[in-house]
Amino acid sequence: MKNVKSVSAMLPVVMLSLALALRQMSMTIVMPFISTYCKDLVGYTPLLAGLAVGIFGLTQAIFQIPYGVLSDKYGNKRMILIGLVLVVIGLVLAFFSNSIALLIVSRALQGSGAIIGVAYSWSIGMVNEKDRTKAMSILGAFISVAAALAFAVGPLLREIMSVRWMFMTCAILLTLNLLYILFFLKDSKQQTKAQAAPKGTFRLLLQNRTFVTLNLAAFLNNFMMVSVFYALPLDLSKITGETGMWKIFVPAIIAAVIFMKAAVTWAEKSINNNYYVLIASFVISAVSIIFYFNKTSFVSLLAGTTLFMCAYISLTTLVAANVNNIAEDSYRGTANGIFNSFQFIGNFIGALITGFLWGISESLTWLTMIVIGMAGIILIAFGGIPREHRTRRIRI
Repeated sequence: MKNVKSVSAMLPVVMLSLALALRQMSMTIVMPFISTYCKDLVGYTPLLAGLAVGIFGLTQAIFQIPYGVLSDKYGNKRMILIGLVLVVIGLVLAFFSNSIALLIVSRALQGSGAIIGVAYSWSIGMVNEKDRTKAMSILGAFISVAAALAFAVGPLLREIMSVRWMFMTCAILLTLNLLYILFFLKDSKQQTKAQAAPKGTFRLLLQNRTFVTLNLAAFLNNFMMVSVFYALPLDLSKITGETGMWKIFVPAIIAAVIFMKAAVTWAEKSINNNYYVLIASFVISAVSIIFYFNKTSFVSLLAGTTLFMCAYISLTTLVAANVNNIAEDSYRGTANGIFNSFQFIGNFIGALITGFLWGISESLTWLTMIVIGMAGIILIAFGGIPREHRTRRIRI
């Protein structure tokens, strides 16, 4: 009976996570094909094609904080629905785009639906305090798996439909999920009344050493993630072909979800465990990159990707859980907005630097990733993450 109640309590979190996963996959699944798809559009230039790829991450970073602040005032559900509507409009506009300029506008609209931070806040409000880390792990796993799985599913879908219809398919799926949220999910109790975050929230959050450390950890984690997903497919396609990438990504994802569940369970037992899991995850991230130097070996790429995904998904879940453990309900949306802006800035800068370094030297690219992983270790070790006492919430 207890298990049935637990599953029932988590169902809204699962459905919200599914919406975010579908959104994440819809953004990622077409990414490998946009640069070539743009060549058939009116006004194409390589620079504009690059802008079409990257502007999504930029608008994500810009809009995370406004969504978070507005969710504290108007409620999570309302902002989630507004964000999803913008994503759907952007996807439909992409379907009808016949020029590179219109595609860029559509990608910017897709990115403007920056609702991940709000979703974290909402999922926390859906459950009791003791189940918050579990809720975060569900949401984090759905989003991370969707991002990675997109690289496996995308090439398979591309075999049976055009890029334009991939946009439309994602729009239809997101619309169905939007309708489910609209009619069947209730806003969290803390957000049923309009309530603005206290004055000075933004400044005081950024003055908190632990909060800043967690944001920088998210930045480094996403920097590495986008770098791996940029470079790995280039090497992997030479071994498995585009349609065979699932042979690497699917086993890696399965192992990563299992690892994440075990890591989160152990981290929940004590604040000391939490600290060491965060450090261990960055250690694993750095070590995983070493395997990518042997780019002609299927086994080496599989091992590297499996290790990296284990670390990435664990960090994504635990860092977000730590942020929400130190945030009060009255400004949780603002805190998550800042947090997710740091993540997407990591995406944008990571892609930019990796693209630049890859054109110079593949080895230099991987060495840089190892350095980023080591920076994460140092950051957690000396950044003020609590070890010997209960995490204190930031008082505004």
